Amino acid sequence: MKARWIIAVLITTLLIPQFVGARDRYEDLQKTIPFEKLDELQVDIDIGIAELIIGKAKSNNILEADITYKVKRGEPDIRFRKSGKIGYLSIESGDKGNDINSDNRDHGDEVWELLFTDKIPITFTIDVGLVDGMLNMTGLRIIDLDISGGLSDIDLEFDEPNKETIDQIRIEVGLGDFKGYNLGNANFKSLKVECGLGSATLDLTGDWRIPEAEMDIEVGLGSAKVEIPSRIGVEVMAEESFLSSVNLDRELREVRDGIHRSANWNDAKSRISIDAQVGLGSVKIRLID
Repeated sequence: MKARWIIAVLITTLLIPQFVGARDRYEDLQKTIPFEKLDELQVDIDIGIAELIIGKAKSNNILEADITYKVKRGEPDIRFRKSGKIGYLSIESGDKGNDINSDNRDHGDEVWELLFTDKIPITFTIDVGLVDGMLNMTGLRIIDLDISGGLSDIDLEFDEPNKETIDQIRIEVGLGDFKGYNLGNANFKSLKVECGLGSATLDLTGDWRIPEAEMDIEVGLGSAKVEIPSRIGVEVMAEESFLSSVNLDRELREVRDGIHRSANWNDAKSRISIDAQVGLGSVKIRLID
């Protein structure tokens, strides 16, 4: 009897590490898409759980991808096609958000580094589940940007002026945390932010080459904070309830019922109109030097 127990323990000791290793086994994937002359590149990114890094490619390629992924979630799917002078690039993880459960909520175990060309105007559609994201758009030619964050923590940066004009930036924050830095460099005409239960911090400092821009903020139970350079003319139209909080900079004076403006509204070289709708959450708008 004792011998059988010893054998059983030895077998268990040998097999368990193999099962654990198989469950948590990782592989590396490198993929490069060579440069082609295009008028536009439409990029669709759909990732479930990962650490995500987006930036500018170091070489003359459309895409340089370096991915460490968990085998049990499936191999990443990267596809490129073109129609005429438009390129279509699809980048998907094996799980695409379906593996988000109590046993798999570790967004640091997969690492996705995606570097893109700075030679082609790019439209980004980014849909992520549980991601720790650093999206550095510095040096890229962005013409449209749509980010759906789910449960993710995302940082978005424009450290230099965008060479293109963005018609609209759309940001959806679910239960995560979004931070946007130097968004005045993005060169956007419209910025739309939806914040459910999470939080959004929007730093609108930067070069501001657009004379007129607009911003829509919708907050449910979450919070949003907006910082705007004082040289920009600002108009805020705010809708709130007795359960919500709208905190405006004291330099934003009420000119009509529900409408506040900065003193330089009529003279500023660049202006932004903000429409803020708040349910049970909060919005804070500050003018900074």
